[in-house]
Amino acid sequence: MTLELTKELDAVNMMLSAIGEAPVSSLTDPSLLDASLAKEVLDQTNLSVQTAGLHCNTVLNQKLIPNAATNEISVGTLTLKVDSTGQSAHRDVVQRGTKLFDRDNNLFTFTESIYVDRVELLAFEDLPQHVRRYVMTKASRRFQTRFMGSEVLAGFTAQDEQEALIEFERTEAQTEDRNLLTGSYDTYKIIARGAPRRTTR
Repeated sequence: MTLELTKELDAVNMMLSAIGEAPVSSLTDPSLLDASLAKEVLDQTNLSVQTAGLHCNTVLNQKLIPNAATNEISVGTLTLKVDSTGQSAHRDVVQRGTKLFDRDNNLFTFTESIYVDRVELLAFEDLPQHVRRYVMTKASRRFQTRFMGSEVLAGFTAQDEQEALIEFERTEAQTEDRNLLTGSYDTYKIIARGAPRRTTR
């Protein structure tokens, strides 16, 4: 038996099993309505978990350069949030759409590069396994409750989600400890500030 990290298809099939449905072999068949709905819930849950800012999806002290033609700074379509840092820490900038906005001057244009800590949305299969498991378990319980209105089935319960959350937070904390030992306190601050609260909602 070959052990592999949880794939997106595996996660959807786990969600389907939570409502007593048979597994599917593809996520591209639009006729598989339950699988399509499960994939949508998985995507929504992945987004909500990552928005907090995790070790795996946070880029530190990234240099963003203004466009030569417009002097605007693009943060990309997958950026969840940004915060000025390093030598730009004194600048008050925020994300608006896919652009950086200068709140000090009320402008989208910049005359110099800006350094930011950036949280970006990763695809499910680009996540570490402890994050995949938490996202899958949380999505499974959401899917089950939303479409079946019951936790009496053989699917996931609040207890399952709580156990996945404990493992998730423990692994994130271990990563934070490594950062502290190597002197990277900025990463620790970001993760600690954005760590999800222990909840099963």
